[in-house]
Amino acid sequence: MVRYVALGKESSFGTEASPTRYIDLARESFGTRHDWIIPELASARWPKYALKGPIRVEGSLDMYVRPDNIGEVLLAALGSVNTSQPDATNAPSVYRHEFTPADSLPSYTVHVVSEVTGRKFLGCVVRRLELTVAAGAELLGASLDIVGKEEQALTPGTPSFSTLPFFSFADLVEFLVGGSAVSVRALSVRIENDLVDDFYRLGDRTLPEIPVRGFNVEGSFDVQFKDRTHLDRFLNAEETSIKATFRGPEIEGGYCNELVIDLPRVVYTAAGANIDRREVMVEGVEFKALYDETAGYIVKATLQNAVSGY
Repeated sequence: MVRYVALGKESSFGTEASPTRYIDLARESFGTRHDWIIPELASARWPKYALKGPIRVEGSLDMYVRPDNIGEVLLAALGSVNTSQPDATNAPSVYRHEFTPADSLPSYTVHVVSEVTGRKFLGCVVRRLELTVAAGAELLGASLDIVGKEEQALTPGTPSFSTLPFFSFADLVEFLVGGSAVSVRALSVRIENDLVDDFYRLGDRTLPEIPVRGFNVEGSFDVQFKDRTHLDRFLNAEETSIKATFRGPEIEGGYCNELVIDLPRVVYTAAGANIDRREVMVEGVEFKALYDETAGYIVKATLQNAVSGY
């Protein structure tokens, strides 16, 4: 039996949804956390009773990014999507999806299937999404941390995987800092939702909802240390912008599969390079994104593919 993860967007929190996207995953760690209530009593030094306490789902998923397997993940992490067609007449199969942060997040039903059994996790919300890639024989990776409502047994189905190639380090066709092209060796962008994962109510051992509090975007990139550009920007506390574009095969009409990460306003939280014998000096730059009033967002992920909607 094929090992896979499948995602289905729920109509409401914890309401089971059928899978709409199958993920050819690298690894996962989904499971149920059961916090037993064990009272401390005066009659003995040892625990005597264990009562059923709150339960919730916790887990992570590591996967490689294809143009058509990352849309559900971006929507789960950001919450809002606007879909359009750049040229409906000459390229009717091309769709452009713009994902931006929202005040609430959708929940998903997650299927995890192996040759041993199937497991179904309801009410799953993304706490963290990290996109990473480095120069060399590396693919663009996505790592998710998830909090959910409950686990149930599942009768495994037959997955349907995408055949599109994964994005690799060579597909980063443009990386702009402050509008200027920069050649980078590694890139990481981390999106974090501050979830209230203990919002239980009387009479229910499972989470009735998972409220969202704060939102944060941070990341880093590595460049060969050739001048003081990034170091001086950091020391002078200057703001800038970052935009990364990954481009895959053509869909039709000259439009390609594409993923663009746009951070219109960032500050550096660290920059600089150190000496290590005669090794090539590499500067590590860490950054934090800020909301941009003009753009109207803190981060926008634009995905162009042949998927009609999310």
